[in-house]
Amino acid sequence: MNILIFGAGSVGTHHTHAARALKYNAYITDVNENQLEFMKSQLYPKRYGKWDKKIKIIKFKNIFITKIKFDLIIIGVTPINHLFLLKKCIKKLKFDKILVEKPLCVFNQPCSNLLKLKQLNKIYCGFNHTISSSVQYILKYIKNKKIKDIKLIEINWKEDFDLLLKAHPWIKSLNQTYLSDYKKGGGVLHEFSHAIHLAYTIKKIVLGRKKIQLNSLVLFNQAVRKYDHISFIILKSDKTNINVNINGISNPPEKNLKIYGKNVKIVWERIENKNIENVKIIKNNKEKNIKFKISRPQDFINQMKILTNKNSNHKLKNFNKLDSGIEVMKIIRKCM
Repeated sequence: MNILIFGAGSVGTHHTHAARALKYNAYITDVNENQLEFMKSQLYPKRYGKWDKKIKIIKFKNIFITKIKFDLIIIGVTPINHLFLLKKCIKKLKFDKILVEKPLCVFNQPCSNLLKLKQLNKIYCGFNHTISSSVQYILKYIKNKKIKDIKLIEINWKEDFDLLLKAHPWIKSLNQTYLSDYKKGGGVLHEFSHAIHLAYTIKKIVLGRKKIQLNSLVLFNQAVRKYDHISFIILKSDKTNINVNINGISNPPEKNLKIYGKNVKIVWERIENKNIENVKIIKNNKEKNIKFKISRPQDFINQMKILTNKNSNHKLKNFNKLDSGIEVMKIIRKCM
């Protein structure tokens, strides 16, 4: 397998490691050659022990003249550049699949026209939480109608942006990143769009094509006013409410999903410091807990396994295709 990764930052490093963990050929490129050198000398060794000499670094200016056919191309750069790179890859490179990291683009960039692409079924979005074993367990539970008459779904996705900086010690201030500028794809609606994708995915199963009303409140950081740091979203149908609470100021982090049905309640929680995702099923006052082991590197490995395994297309069919990324962007745009 030949895997090409655009972007030698944090996400690109995770994807590169995932490719090598699976014994694939990993090609990494970045428009900033200093970033490539930093990844090689510091970032990758600090995370994974040492630099893997089998990783192939390609200068950005040379990438679009290569004759290599890539099984998977990953676009993990600043969100404002996602669509430009996607279109250039389609035009210039040979590939089997492309994964665009979340969010698909920036809220004010038109993306619905991508639905007309001939390569539509080859393009995915990087919402890896919906294909985790724990969330797949819940989606199957709902599909099998083990929970009925769902009245309320709550999603909380809260993590202080300062905690993100601690995981990226080479960045001294949020202002040094796109995260501090919503026009480049920063702010919580873009960065924590996992929560919106989760809401959209569950809405698709529970409500199908029923019309929904969208209400939202988006609060911007008062000091710089360049990015949204708290967002509340309500997706409302005649029978079901989906409430999404996203913020970038909570410490400790809180990532959970609660589904309230008739005589059944489902609670999903991602507990980073214990490396587990816990699913709790409360039915007729009886409680069942299922724990799933997780790790940040494993999230990327699992995603790449699914993307490159010819027998696993069914797992991606409804959840991570390009059209779901476009639907998420529509919600973000309406909120903004």
